[in-house]
Order: sequence, then structure tokens, then C-alpha cells
Amino acid sequence: MSELDQTLARRVGDEVARASDVIPPPLEDLERRVGRRRRRRWRGLAVGAAAAAVLLVAVQLWPGASAPPLPAGAQEFTVPTYEWDGSSMDALVTGHLGFTPDGCTLIYQPGRPQSVQPVIFPDAVGVRFGNGVRAVVQEGSGRVYAVEGQSFEYGGGWVPARGAWTDRCGAWSGDLAWINDDPASAPLTSDPPPPEEPAPTRVATEEERGWFDVPTFEWDPAQGGDGALVEGTVTMTSDGCPVVVRQDEPAPTVGLILPNAQGMAQDDGAPVVVSTFPDGYEGVMAEEGMEISYGGGDVTDDPAGQEEWDRLCPGSPVDALFLVQDKGF
Repeated sequence: MSELDQTLARRVGDEVARASDVIPPPLEDLERRVGRRRRRRWRGLAVGAAAAAVLLVAVQLWPGASAPPLPAGAQEFTVPTYEWDGSSMDALVTGHLGFTPDGCTLIYQPGRPQSVQPVIFPDAVGVRFGNGVRAVVQEGSGRVYAVEGQSFEYGGGWVPARGAWTDRCGAWSGDLAWINDDPASAPLTSDPPPPEEPAPTRVATEEERGWFDVPTFEWDPAQGGDGALVEGTVTMTSDGCPVVVRQDEPAPTVGLILPNAQGMAQDDGAPVVVSTFPDGYEGVMAEEGMEISYGGGDVTDDPAGQEEWDRLCPGSPVDALFLVQDKGF
């Protein structure tokens, strides 16, 4: 080996050693309001300058070298993944790693069962070590994305559930964490320690995530709607149902039946109503104090609408019902 080759090899070795000594930073208990749910669905790979970015050490293996052999007793298994083309989202995805019994990858915040959601790593494969602890590594290099129960943080973002998760792991009604980044740690040469606390083994249920039913109907904006208008300030009742009080009207208290809607309790318990449309747009349609102006039509005399309101909003009597046929923007 030439002197130049020896120097380069030594530098690479030093970088690998330093990377293997990196201890993941402690996880901050990030409180996220429903703002993540309010944003428009991801439509591109560029985000605003205010988005957080993450800088991770990326050490290249020596050219031509293959991943080191797995420790004795370790075995690979399949995890949801995708082929990464180098494009990226610039949000910071932070959490701890969990797995379902079938090897589906999860991200969670300790002590918050409502936070457990799917996560997808690029070009990834799972490894179960001899002591039963699992990890996600980069296929081919063996570099480690995350270890079961341990914290990680990567560049990426949140996207609607798609085939990489649903084809293997089943339906998921929320967003999933999508990682666009290189693995942070060198290949493991021995079994990692077991998690200090048992990691979750399933995604959070809709009830755990704070979702609840509200009066709604299925609507496609391409269908159009009635030409009436409802305007005013939203009040969320104790049932989590949206009403508007109109001054100087024969029927002043109006219950809103919003399209493709579901209620959600925020971290502070305050309810909002979120609608999701066929084109992928998702947004908050009603919350306490929100000023609204929606097109649609009066359905006060519709028995089906009144029955639905009475069933889901029994403590929220209204003088009229209004069917909203509007996106609100």
C-alpha cells in the first residue's frame, strides 16, 4: 500500500471510530399541536427555510469493502423500505425505534402511547441480534440507522401512508415518518443492549391519537355544491361539534356538518375538526374562535342529517343545520 493509501485508510479508520463512539442526544419530549395535521399534504421536496435540518456524520466505507459479518446469532429480516434517490425533505424527525411482531418499523416518544406511528428508512433491512434486540441497518453497508428502544434523529418529513408501509403492514389512517438521510452509526460488531423500557409493538389507535367522530358526509369538490353561505365565529361544544352563532337570524345557532371530516383532540384537549379531500388536501375546518365563511346549503329539514347530529352531538342542540360544501380556501 502506498503512503497516500495508508494515510487515507488511517483517516477513514479514525472517522469510523469516532462515529461508533457517538451517543445519540437525549430525546426532547416534543409537544406537537395539530399544526402537523393542518399542513397541506407533501407535494414536493422543497420546504421553507424555517424548517429544521439535521446534520449527521456520514462515513463512507473503504471503496470496494463489504459490510462486516453480523455478530454470532444475528439474522436479517425484511422491513418496510424504499430506494432512495438522494432527494430529501428538510424537517427533523426525532423519536425512538420500535417494531411490530412482523417487523414493521415504528417511531414513538417515550411515555406517550398516542405518539406511536410508522416510520420508513431508505434502503434498509432489519437485524435481530442474538439477544433478541432488533435494529434497522443500511442494506449492503451494515451501517446502523437505529436500535430498538434507542433514540434517533434524521432529516425527513411526514407523508400520507403509502405502499412501502401499507403493502406490508396494513392500513394506516395517519401520516408516517419518512426518512431521507444516511445512517448515523457504524456497523455493530456485538449485540446492542436491550431497551431500558419495553418498546411499543403496534401503532396508536385512532382513539389513542385523539380522533373522534363528528357529523360528516363524503364530498368531492368536483361535484360542486349549493350556493348558500354560512359565516361567523366557530364555537366547539362539549361534544366536540362545531357550531356558529349568527346574530339577528331566525335560527341563530347553526350546527356545521363538514365534508370528509373527523374530530381530533389536541394535546391540550381542545377539539378541532379536520377534513381530507380526494386531491390530498387536508386542513382544519373548525376550531374554537375560528372565523369561517363556507358555501353549502341548509339541511335543517333533512331527517338523516338531524339524526346524525343528535347521535354524535347529543349535548349540542342547534336551531339549524348547514351542510358545508367548501374547502375553506
